[in-house]
Amino acid sequence: MRLEDIQRMAHDILDKCAVENDYIEYKKSFAKPIRAKILKTICAYANNYMNREIGLLFIGVEEVDDKETGKKAIPVRPISGIKESLIETTENEIKQLLSNVHPKPNYHLITDEIDGQSYIVIAVEPGADGPYETSDKAEKDKELALKAGRYIRVKRDTRLPNKREEFELLKKFADFHFSSELNATATLDNLNYEYMKEYLIATNAKPDVRALSKLDMARSMGLIGESEYGGYRAKNFAVLMFADKPQDFIPYARVEVIREAVGTDKMVSQVFDGPIWIQAKRVIDYFEETIMSAYTVREPSMTGHRMVYNWPRDMFAELATNCILHKEYDRKQYIGIYVYADHISFVNHNRPLPPVTIEEMNSEDEFRERNYLNPEIKEMFFALDLIESYGSGIRRAKNAMKANGSPDLVFEPTNDTDDYTMVTAYINEEFKKIQQEELGLGSEKVSDTTSKMSDKMSDKMSDKQLLVYGCAERFIGLKGYVTTKDISEETGIPASTVRRHMASLCEKKLLVSEGEKKKTVYRKA
Repeated sequence: MRLEDIQRMAHDILDKCAVENDYIEYKKSFAKPIRAKILKTICAYANNYMNREIGLLFIGVEEVDDKETGKKAIPVRPISGIKESLIETTENEIKQLLSNVHPKPNYHLITDEIDGQSYIVIAVEPGADGPYETSDKAEKDKELALKAGRYIRVKRDTRLPNKREEFELLKKFADFHFSSELNATATLDNLNYEYMKEYLIATNAKPDVRALSKLDMARSMGLIGESEYGGYRAKNFAVLMFADKPQDFIPYARVEVIREAVGTDKMVSQVFDGPIWIQAKRVIDYFEETIMSAYTVREPSMTGHRMVYNWPRDMFAELATNCILHKEYDRKQYIGIYVYADHISFVNHNRPLPPVTIEEMNSEDEFRERNYLNPEIKEMFFALDLIESYGSGIRRAKNAMKANGSPDLVFEPTNDTDDYTMVTAYINEEFKKIQQEELGLGSEKVSDTTSKMSDKMSDKMSDKQLLVYGCAERFIGLKGYVTTKDISEETGIPASTVRRHMASLCEKKLLVSEGEKKKTVYRKA
């Protein structure tokens, strides 16, 4: 950004009394006791975990913290400022402090005035040399005593990353996209020429491109790379889009729809494999044919009728496609869609890339600024009309639920540690009521019966228990038993959590355990 634009932006932030967030922070002064906090914030801005355009730290601006009114994290106006005679000295001390961040961050020191007082802005722009970290020297300095590390900033919190965030940070600066890499074993021969031609026809490619040889077509589409030992290796996104069975080369590149069998404790699983764009179409067709249902409602006060769906098609289509598009395919977990009597849960074993957060997915409808795990797949899905416009899938899913009179979608988890994304779509309440009446229950008993059914289902299995149970059933089907380690490795759920859920499943007499402690195995009851 141009310096004058940064200066204008900073002045507007103060003028509008903007709340501190992941790219704005206020400090009353550059006093020694708070220099460690300033240092780690600048390091965090340089790492730019939330993928912002710039990070701004204001020196000479106190933060409001009014316990009576509850107001906090906005600037005190008029600002306290920095004496003009101390500006140059403070700037030199800032430069000395920031020499403790390596590699050197790309920052600017800007001095400006508001309320008749001077302030300094440390403006940090994104760099490509990271990840950035504070030095051992700062840790050994008695006045700073700041633990050396690669700090990040999430919301208003500046901290060291957890393991998942550290991994994402390393990938970010390595500019690593699994989808762009050459597959370890797949070659041009493993790509299906007919699928490639079908894609080009579906995307209205020019006839001369559709008539190319397989090799020339793969080259023109950027699907392959030439091996130094001869031959052509396929890129991962090419395998996902055009191999007959992507799972043969990229484990768990599939979708499983796991349904609760009505009246039993069993789960029924339907697996969708093959090219992922065809997976997306087939799983939507399966929903329409097997899961989606509707009632025609006629009311005396209305002319004509209206349709009430258990779940609207557009919601399911958007969320299922989003799962496929945003899956981290180098992780060994499949996409799970879990269908209960009263809700559907969509589970991906990775979180959205910043700046999108799960909290914002609950509160916002559209995400214009977002990053993609699989950029090539995003472009191909767009060309196939599987997605309409970037960052708008959640809006369409929410609008479909609203138009159907359904409850709001719920995005989880609410913490920063669990490494999965789950969205739950609850059944339309009017549909559920009509369904109960159709089963012969009087209207007076409907709400009570529905409540009891929900309680029973809730008591039977939670979403995470269902995930654990579905995984356990597959392992038991393959080898006759399952261990805690098996489930933890496949689902990404910590072993201690899996062990707790397995104990609950045993109490429900769905499974039985054999052996003790680490040697425990589980079988069907």
